[in-house]
Amino acid sequence: MKRLKFHFLNVGRGDCTIIEFPSGRIGMVDIDNLRALDPDTTAEMLAEYRQSAVYSRARSLGIEHFLEQKFLEEQEEKLTDPLAYLDANISGDEIFRLLITHPDMDHMTGLHRLHEQSPKAISNFWHTGFHDFNLATTADYAWGPYDKRDWETYKKLRAGGGWKSLQKYKGDTGDFWTEDGVEIWAPTPELEELAVEKDLANIVSMVLKISYKGRAVVLGGDATATETWPAIYPYIDMKSISVLKASHHGRKTGYFGPAVKEMAPWLTITSVGEAEHDATQNYRRYSNYTVSLRKAGDITVEIQEDGKWYYSPDLAEHWKPKLTE
Repeated sequence: MKRLKFHFLNVGRGDCTIIEFPSGRIGMVDIDNLRALDPDTTAEMLAEYRQSAVYSRARSLGIEHFLEQKFLEEQEEKLTDPLAYLDANISGDEIFRLLITHPDMDHMTGLHRLHEQSPKAISNFWHTGFHDFNLATTADYAWGPYDKRDWETYKKLRAGGGWKSLQKYKGDTGDFWTEDGVEIWAPTPELEELAVEKDLANIVSMVLKISYKGRAVVLGGDATATETWPAIYPYIDMKSISVLKASHHGRKTGYFGPAVKEMAPWLTITSVGEAEHDATQNYRRYSNYTVSLRKAGDITVEIQEDGKWYYSPDLAEHWKPKLTE
């Protein structure tokens, strides 16, 4: 039976979505196999944890620091390795379409392993241009969590080889993605120029709509609230979206109210917790349900040939309903 199935993975700071298309082709949008909590994520999770009754009791007993460390270790253990998930859950020996929404390390960590060590061959590599931004000189390679081999692999893939290297803009159509229901909302050439001018890779992030049998899923990448979304919003019909993967992991920096209001998604998926920069409450104004991968773990959404759709059975235990006026 034909189906369109999304696997939204709980990878921590970054993003990774695996897509099984009705054509049988496999797509992967971004990858992050770091399986570690970065400082920003750690701070967000601790801020939420410190509001819990468990933490209050721990403070009264003077063991809060011990339990904080245990809490963080438990959260790291829940993170998914995309490569292990791919091998365990996705059949075949080909990734037909690998898309890196923009050149940020939390969206490409694991590329070296995927390309050099995975048995699955990459047939088409989508990127957003030959701009390095700060990735060529970042100190993270020497002192931080990232592997420079991932950056080198990204450059190798976008240069082309035994695979197609593709850079696409809003509205582009063509074989093998239009027939797979993939619609490109962003970037545009103008956004690419602006991203280079401001030296901010998020501005040039891909935004994709993928449709099947009357259902539509939007992948927001790291599109920005002040540049990307305002530039494309006036020119796209954004109505009737079933699922929205929120931009910039659900942070306020990726939230553009007019677009979310028009999309009115049934479900919005984020990967942030309840913290200062989290836009969950904003999304809850227009989305029937909003859920964080941090709470729910990996999420699957499947659209079948008859238009019926199904999601992870325990999802309702973690989502939050739409806010009422």
